[in-house]
Amino acid sequence: MRGKLAAPVALGTAVAVFAGMFVLTSSFLWAPLLAIAASVGVYLMIDDRSPAQALSDDYLDEARAKVGEALSILRGIERLNPEVQAPTARAALESACRYVPELFDRVQAKSPNSLYSTASQIAGHLSSLDGAVRQYLDIQREPVLYTDPEALKRSGELAFERFAAFALDSVRLVNQGDIAQYRANLDTVAPPKLPEWG
Repeated sequence: MRGKLAAPVALGTAVAVFAGMFVLTSSFLWAPLLAIAASVGVYLMIDDRSPAQALSDDYLDEARAKVGEALSILRGIERLNPEVQAPTARAALESACRYVPELFDRVQAKSPNSLYSTASQIAGHLSSLDGAVRQYLDIQREPVLYTDPEALKRSGELAFERFAAFALDSVRLVNQGDIAQYRANLDTVAPPKLPEWG
């Protein structure tokens, strides 16, 4: 958080030092030099992150932005979902809308370095899903405008189910490491039975 404040505070310091020094000295030489020195000093005092930490923070900011983009598409799908009449299709979309945020939360907690790539991939799938839902709803509203609308709707329903299964499988894949740790913990929770001395 302090890193985000460093640039504006340093800029404010530069303006204040420049103005103050120019009023005192009327010099276009010393005022900018002291303003630059003061702003660099303030920036370095406030932003005490290492270059690696700064890069990591930038990556996380970009990853969160990509997650936000994907969740925005997902919210659009959630708004359309009540219009879907087929119960299986509606249930599949509801499941997908539940699993995707869970996937992002678990990836961020377990493997934050892969959050951006996960969010990018899911955002691409969600864009396709959004287009498919919108087309499905148009077929549902105006079936007479389409050749074999029932087959088209059924293929859409299958696609929704496949995406929900993909989202659930992705969450399960992230959990695999946790399950290994869980099993190891189960083995150590209770000590083995001690032999009874007769």
